[in-house]
Amino acid sequence: MNNAKCMSLLKNIVETTSISGDISQCLKALKLIEVEIKHNNIPIFIDFNEGFPFLIAGNINSASILFLSHIDVVPAKIDSFLMKEKDGKLFGRGVLDMKGPLVASLEAFIKLWKGGRKNIVYVVTSDEEIGGFKGAAFLVKNIFTKIEMAIIPDSSGEDLVLIQKAPFHIKVTAKGKSAHGSKPWEGVNAAEILLRCCAEIVKKVNGNVRQSTTATICQFHSGESTNTVPNRAEAIIDIRIKQKSEVKTIINNLNNSSKNFGCEWKKIDEPLFFESDINNFFIKKWQQAFMEIHHKHVGFMVENGASDARFLWNELKIPIIVTSVKGGGAHSNHEWVDINSLNKLSETIVKFIISL
Repeated sequence: MNNAKCMSLLKNIVETTSISGDISQCLKALKLIEVEIKHNNIPIFIDFNEGFPFLIAGNINSASILFLSHIDVVPAKIDSFLMKEKDGKLFGRGVLDMKGPLVASLEAFIKLWKGGRKNIVYVVTSDEEIGGFKGAAFLVKNIFTKIEMAIIPDSSGEDLVLIQKAPFHIKVTAKGKSAHGSKPWEGVNAAEILLRCCAEIVKKVNGNVRQSTTATICQFHSGESTNTVPNRAEAIIDIRIKQKSEVKTIINNLNNSSKNFGCEWKKIDEPLFFESDINNFFIKKWQQAFMEIHHKHVGFMVENGASDARFLWNELKIPIIVTSVKGGGAHSNHEWVDINSLNKLSETIVKFIISL
């Protein structure tokens, strides 16, 4: 990121409002990347899956190492898309998640490619923030069949991610009997039933510490008017499961709580897990490269959020380096990233690949 061209590219990408689902803006951002890669005479193409664009640079048919990023961001106020620099930090939507790390890894990719490392492919998708099923999930099944390891610079710090919790979203519904709001005794309030049911589910599933499995009610809807006892209510619960071994117990808890209150639940998605072995060869090599660049030991973490790593892990079972840079405020109006940390990420990637 010391390169003025990289800073200019990042500014242009951040100021492109590539919100998930805005195909034209996501494509515009990908084309900014395409211009930079073509300028370095590296093979590149942009394609689509069910309307969502993705970019692949390098030779996908012979590559064994994948650099995977995403260009889409969550919605924000329009002034959040103006990148600002202050006290060694960059501010703006996506500087941390994940346009800053994307450009840092692009810088490393170009340097490595020009240095003769042609076994790397650089890929950017455009739907990670809304699940990744049209991007990474599709590419894993159809394009990444020869990939043997991957680097995904998408987490919440410089530590290496050993575990990413698996997202598991469920819908819980309750039925009751409608009545006039002034005569609640004549009805059966579905909202009250559902609230008690969801509270019990959360209490049973939610762990006691930050790194444990969590559950939270994210959406709740009942009734169509302000003076009627609702006869139906539904809620969405966001469960983040730490380990696959917990799934059976969680399902049993969901079944028992739903039965206790006469509710029903169904899954919205399947929990996909990512785990990394601390003794893996690539983890050891990253530790060495990190020490050489940062002059300190790399830390390890359990990541509460998910990333596209889960698709590679579940389908290909390959080693994956999941990490990022110093920053904060992702998905907020105060998102920031440390410039020096971006520089060191790029340098660490280069050192790591050369050491293999």
